[in-house]
Amino acid sequence: MSTSKNICFFNTTPFWGGGEKWHFEASESMSKTANKTFFVCDGKGELAKKLENLDVILNPITASNLSFLNPTKINKLVQFYRGNNIETVIFNNPKDLKLGGRAAKKAGVKNIVYRRGIAVEVKKSRLNTHLFADVVTHFIFNSSATKELLEKNYKNIITTKKTAIIYNAIEFPKSPTTENPTPNPQIIIGNAGRLVAQKAQHFLIDIAEKLKEKNLEFKILIAGDGPLNGELKQSISHRKLNENIELLGFVDDIPNFMGRIDIFVSTAIWEGFGFVLAEAMVAKKPVLAFDMSSNPELIKDGKNGFLIPSKNTNVFADKIQELIGNEMLRKKMGEEAYRFAESNFETKKQFQKLLDFIN
Repeated sequence: MSTSKNICFFNTTPFWGGGEKWHFEASESMSKTANKTFFVCDGKGELAKKLENLDVILNPITASNLSFLNPTKINKLVQFYRGNNIETVIFNNPKDLKLGGRAAKKAGVKNIVYRRGIAVEVKKSRLNTHLFADVVTHFIFNSSATKELLEKNYKNIITTKKTAIIYNAIEFPKSPTTENPTPNPQIIIGNAGRLVAQKAQHFLIDIAEKLKEKNLEFKILIAGDGPLNGELKQSISHRKLNENIELLGFVDDIPNFMGRIDIFVSTAIWEGFGFVLAEAMVAKKPVLAFDMSSNPELIKDGKNGFLIPSKNTNVFADKIQELIGNEMLRKKMGEEAYRFAESNFETKKQFQKLLDFIN
């Protein structure tokens, strides 16, 4: 019988994002086990607010990119780790790893875990080399693509460490949507994400133009807000696509949004983990995205959706046309998408992988 352990999550980011969501859900699950759960976070940030109702012991601190140079902060963290007999500490971003990781090393914490959740290359530097080689004991990646990009400059170090790929977890509804939400000829195509360059929703305007030329009945709903909202709105109007594309702004209830659509598409030009693709899969929707980053890990081409050659809007439009004209294919791919999501993203399974990894 395994004994309980003292496990600490460390994330001082004041706002709410994907990494904060993962940290919160992991700590929530951990607090329901025999393990004693701690959390170092910004006392006035979004994480602290959400953690108030959990059986989690908070240690509020503020941190900047240069906090790791502050010996007072380092020593206070060393005392915190030692005073609470912390055996495992889990980080999510470089800023916190520099501060809390070095303190954990000094305090003799057994497991110092760095979860990497963004698929961008990490530049070679003396500080990163020190952190990865001398401080971190375990690496968690949210996709193979994310792991490969860190290994680009640090493979000789990563191969000496304990590593795991643990996909983001998703809560599954008791009764997922199975019926076609649109009993009329118009097919609803959904996209969700921040209106930023990475998500590249301008490709959706090109795709809509091509679908319109094919005289297809469709509407594209884009859920999300961001700095490119005005630019996208102007382009939609200029190309006379107002009847075919609707910018919904920020959408809080994503499961409800997924229930409204027939097909989900992503035009992002890179992803660490396509969380929104997984959410569409849970809702039994076929998914389409460019063949890059982590997308091939989620989309099995021709089975639960389609992988599109990078930035090729002609093929993208052709594949959407194929799905628009074949209700049985949409349903078959949606069912396969759900089965894949259930096997790879279900919350309890993903949390158990985390437990197994740090034990």
